[in-house]
Amino acid sequence: MKIKDKTMKEFLENNAYFVDFFNAYFFDGERVLKPENCMELDSEMNDSNMDLEKHVDVIRKYNDGNLYSAFIIENQSYVDASMVVRAAAYEYVAYDRMLKKLKKNKAKEKLPMVHILVFYTGERPWNAANKLSQLVEVDERFESYFHDYQMNLIEITGNTSYNFNEEDVYNLFYICRSIYDQSIFMISLFMKKRVITLDL
Repeated sequence: MKIKDKTMKEFLENNAYFVDFFNAYFFDGERVLKPENCMELDSEMNDSNMDLEKHVDVIRKYNDGNLYSAFIIENQSYVDASMVVRAAAYEYVAYDRMLKKLKKNKAKEKLPMVHILVFYTGERPWNAANKLSQLVEVDERFESYFHDYQMNLIEITGNTSYNFNEEDVYNLFYICRSIYDQSIFMISLFMKKRVITLDL
């Protein structure tokens, strides 16, 4: 694992920071999810039937008495065309794991929802698919039967603003965005200087 990715994983493992991402994305910053209600889960997402031998970055079980769900954050540092498929695979493998556990306990209750959030930290804008229908050539004859998948994506680049409550999360996000914006500005400035010099 790269040092940058390892550092980001350790950052996201902090439950206060972890829930802040989901509160910002799903609840516009309202403190619906509380860090004290998070429980660590095994991040290995191995499934021999799907030839899947990967692990997610951070996964937590959440239970506050009213909301019972599993939450996953996957840190992505570069644009990946397969990310929407990977996210869907992680989500359904998580359901499969929970289903097997319920069977072992002989329980008849329904499964908790699984929510996966992809945190894209790359410098280039995300230009890959964030819906399965953007990746698949959907024949109109089968369109009504096609099960689309929407990937939840937070990206540092772009114009979307997020209402974070944790100062460290806010600083991480907007300092990185400022650095990226500055680098884009410097490249533009350099290119303008090159054009002026060539014109002379």
